[in-house]
Amino acid sequence: CRSPPPIARETAVASVSFKFKQDVETVYAFVSNVEEVRKRSVAFGDRDIRVAESDAGGTKTITNTRLVTADVPGFMKKLFNPTNTVVDKKAWRVEGDKVVGRLDVDVQGTPTELHGTITIAPAASGSTYSIEFKGTAKIPLIGGKVEAYVEEQSQKGMREEFEYNQKQLDAAG
Repeated sequence: CRSPPPIARETAVASVSFKFKQDVETVYAFVSNVEEVRKRSVAFGDRDIRVAESDAGGTKTITNTRLVTADVPGFMKKLFNPTNTVVDKKAWRVEGDKVVGRLDVDVQGTPTELHGTITIAPAASGSTYSIEFKGTAKIPLIGGKVEAYVEEQSQKGMREEFEYNQKQLDAAG
């Protein structure tokens, strides 16, 4: 039985890393649990939430499709609605003592996307949850400014998600 190929790494321009008190298996089980993903979206005020799970060839994929309302800065208001359907797909694979996920986020109806790699790895006491990612915006002239905004907002959202996850994991014991 051959093991599946490793997930390709995205060329990253931004990264964040968080330290969980829990081990890799506990964190992975939580972040890849359809019901926990749904609860987190509800807690963040998202609407029309649809979470799906698929398993194929050693990869567990969680797709979270939801309606998200965000503050849109002035320079983007003519191009973006404040409420959009966001499709957040995480394709997870166990690689030795860590779990690696391919992250793909599509803000539908906009020229923006986010792609990256998530790694949950063992640490001295608990685990680290690291994300390397790149936002893209296919917009002439202001694309770079939009990409920087997307990455900044994504980092903020990742921190909020980590804080929510840590609180829930701590409450579970």
